[in-house]
Amino acid sequence: MSSIVEDPGIPLVGVNKRYKMYRDYTSFERQELKSKRFATVGSRLAKRKELFRKRKQVCDIALGLAIAGIVFMVIETELDFAGYITRSSLASYLLKMCITASTVALLIFLAMYHRVDIQLFTVNNSVDDWRLAMNCRRVFGMTLEFIICVIHPIPGKFYMTWTTMNSDSKNDSKTVSVPVDVMLSLPMVLRLYIVSRTILLHSRLYQDASSQSIGALNRIHFNFRFIFKSLMALYPDYLLAIIMVSMLTIASWSLHLCEMYGDAVHANFLNSMWMIAITFLTIGYGDIVPTSYCGRGISVVTGIMGAGCTALVVAVLARKLELSRSEKYVHDFVLDIDLDKRLKNEAANVVKYGWFVYKFNNTTKTNPTKGAQLLRHQRKLLQAIYNIREIKCSQRRLMDQSVTLVEVNKTQSDMSDGIDQVKLRQVALEEKVNCIEGKVSLIYDHVLSISSRLPHKID
Repeated sequence: MSSIVEDPGIPLVGVNKRYKMYRDYTSFERQELKSKRFATVGSRLAKRKELFRKRKQVCDIALGLAIAGIVFMVIETELDFAGYITRSSLASYLLKMCITASTVALLIFLAMYHRVDIQLFTVNNSVDDWRLAMNCRRVFGMTLEFIICVIHPIPGKFYMTWTTMNSDSKNDSKTVSVPVDVMLSLPMVLRLYIVSRTILLHSRLYQDASSQSIGALNRIHFNFRFIFKSLMALYPDYLLAIIMVSMLTIASWSLHLCEMYGDAVHANFLNSMWMIAITFLTIGYGDIVPTSYCGRGISVVTGIMGAGCTALVVAVLARKLELSRSEKYVHDFVLDIDLDKRLKNEAANVVKYGWFVYKFNNTTKTNPTKGAQLLRHQRKLLQAIYNIREIKCSQRRLMDQSVTLVEVNKTQSDMSDGIDQVKLRQVALEEKVNCIEGKVSLIYDHVLSISSRLPHKID
């Protein structure tokens, strides 16, 4: 009994089942066991699923921290501009400390996100060295993300000066004192890029393993651009409405932040919303214009976004108003029936008025007062002939419009299927003919053998 207890390699319970739980391994042995644990395909898939879940969870927390920092920044800026607090007061320090704390936590969770992403790369590619995932593009993206997320208003009272110009007079310019927090608050809006990452990770297409497999077979990379296209195809009206309202709100507040220290007209948030809406819709009344270079830059960006959204709205409306394939078939069928009815009616009118012309042409020789009726029926006859020509042209145009690329593609596919069926039948026919030829040759040989034996039997 003592010899068994002294040997740490023999377990007391569960022999040959849980051996590793009762043995003290070295660090090298633990690393080797860990590598063997994830050596199979099933274990790698399990680890990949766990990393997917962890990455989505970390991204959700990072998005919450980014939005919390932006909300604290907006509250502090608006309270200071309204005069409820000052930048040297305790409330301002507390709000900025909350912004700083959320920023630090956001940077930590971004680091955790990229760490999980690198681990996922190593699992997907079956590599052990994480440095293989650190290419120039990934390093540049990580650095840019940290630079964007690290910028935030710091506690304290710091000012800078910039020049504002009056819109009524070209030479009327003045220098105003602006807090440094204005330039540190605007880049915080860029933290909303995490929304696109969250939408990607929560997308049903991205989470579904079958969709990933089909995309890999068709060389489709599941990124945010593909998810955005799929959402635009499914819910174009809702998505466009959300994008436009979000852009208008963010641009209005950004312009309000840049112009709040210029004059009273531009400091009003409703006036900023009015100017952004007019610029976004590419109208530009000119009653309110930005006075600072910061506001002018935001107005230019708003105009570019407005032109893009207008093009998207026009494309979506055109697609919504376009008839579907089945609707187009029904519409063309109804028009074809209507044109056929009109053609028959006009043909009947030609026969009818032709008979009247023939009738009144004979009666005018004896009764000259019937000449006016003859002319009226002749005009109606010519109008009926002209209507027949127009109806036939309409039928030809309808036939030309009904043959679209979809019908051509369908016709081509039907023809290819028919040709394949003919080839299969031809092959089957050739096999049957060869079989018949073989049987006929066997019968012929058998007949020859019988005929060669026949004289001997007669003898």
